[in-house]
Amino acid sequence: MKLNKLRTDRKGSVEGLPLQFMIMMIVAVAAVGILSGWMAGIETPHSISDVEVISAEGLADPDGNIDPVTVLVRDQDGNPLKEATVYLTGLGIRTLDGGRALGYTDETGTATIGDLVVTPPRGDFGTVTVNVMKTGYGEHCSTEFAVINYA
Repeated sequence: MKLNKLRTDRKGSVEGLPLQFMIMMIVAVAAVGILSGWMAGIETPHSISDVEVISAEGLADPDGNIDPVTVLVRDQDGNPLKEATVYLTGLGIRTLDGGRALGYTDETGTATIGDLVVTPPRGDFGTVTVNVMKTGYGEHCSTEFAVINYA
C-alpha cells in the first residue's frame, strides 16, 4: 500500500533529475577545462610577411654579370628574420662558379648574394624572383627585381 502512495504523491520530488543534471554539469565543466588547456597550448602561426630588395643594380653586362643583391626579410610582427634561406630564380641566375644563387639572413634579417651571373635577357630587360623560406615560417616567392640588358 505504501508503494501506491509513493506513485500518487507527486508533490515533492523529481528523484533522478538532480542527479542527471549534476552529472551533465560535471562532464561539461571537465570538457571546457580540457579544451581550454588544449587551446592555450596552440601558438600563433609564424610567417614571412615582408621581403624587400634593398639593393640590386640589375644591370647585366655583356657577359651577364650583375652586382650583388641585398634582401631584407621580416616576420609577421615586422621583426628581422634571421637564418632564413634566400635564393634567386629566373634568367638562369647563378654564382660565377655555376652554383645556386643562395644566401642566409643574419641577425638583422639581411642577406647579400654576390658574384652573380645571369643569362642576358632576350629583350631590354627580364626579372629575377627572390624566394625566401624558413622552417616553421613557410615560403615567400612574390618579390621580383628587374635585370636590364645594357649589352
